[in-house]
Amino acid sequence: MSGKPFFSVELVPRDPLWKTSLMSVISERFGFDGLWVSDHFFNRNVFLTLSEIARRTEKIFLGPAVVNPYLHHPVTIAQMVATLHEIAFDRVRLAVGAGDNISLGRVGLKRDKPVERVAECVKTVRDLLSGNAGPELRLDIPALFRTPIFVGAQGRRMLELAGEVADGVLVNWSNLDRLRESSKLLAHRLSRSESFTLGAHLIVSIHEDSAKARKTAVPFAAYLMSGSSEGLLDSLGVSPELRGEVAKCLASFDWERLYNISRGDWVDYFSVWGTPEKLEEHVTSVLALGYNEIVFGGPLGPRPYTAIRTISRIIRRLGREYGGG
Repeated sequence: MSGKPFFSVELVPRDPLWKTSLMSVISERFGFDGLWVSDHFFNRNVFLTLSEIARRTEKIFLGPAVVNPYLHHPVTIAQMVATLHEIAFDRVRLAVGAGDNISLGRVGLKRDKPVERVAECVKTVRDLLSGNAGPELRLDIPALFRTPIFVGAQGRRMLELAGEVADGVLVNWSNLDRLRESSKLLAHRLSRSESFTLGAHLIVSIHEDSAKARKTAVPFAAYLMSGSSEGLLDSLGVSPELRGEVAKCLASFDWERLYNISRGDWVDYFSVWGTPEKLEEHVTSVLALGYNEIVFGGPLGPRPYTAIRTISRIIRRLGREYGGG
């Protein structure tokens, strides 16, 4: 890998808006290059949150990660992205994905043909933002933008789609073996374009007390686990019964029950938790696989502010090592 890697942080807009905005300002001051805000219907609205963050920050790149075409129509996504550009010109990015079955199911939506729906969404949004959607489907906004569009991906077909239609990919794995497989799958795309962003979206929870870090990571790892294939879960020793119990806990927000049944290695597979030293070692390994963006995804840790400050020290060291600065 050559050049300084791009380091981003993901904020989850579950806290009051002023607090999330404050965290964005802190992230910028601590030297992060980018900021993603996650999108779940039960949290605060992702684009309203981003508009507030855009007004509070000056340099950091920002965008939603990941919005899906089931909850948001592609035309609406393009409209919101174009509007956000007026607040944070030339700092806006977009990540599109298929969402997760549990969240979509709770609002009565079926996750049908995910690859096709994401492909259609990327094309529609790009055409609208570039003015190529045709006279009947256009945005009445004078300035048009070349917004980098990412695809959030885990499975092979979605990874391949990202390589075909997107400017970058956010690989939603924390496990090194899965990240290695994903980078190999996209090797042909990377060889064709130096501008393609190969991003690793890590579920991170750090604390000097590893037990506290693990407990904080459990709900986030559980969402990823519940959306994974039966074949993968069988290989990890996750029984159908446990998967069903975890899904029930997530649907009812029964965190205590979830913690009690979260024994086993699956939490390690779907997240990076533990001490800051463990995280730095893990990120170094991910960079060695050729990833040029690292997204430090929520929950970050039991104390998010302290975690961001600690991670900022890690990225400064790694930035100097890989960027020569």
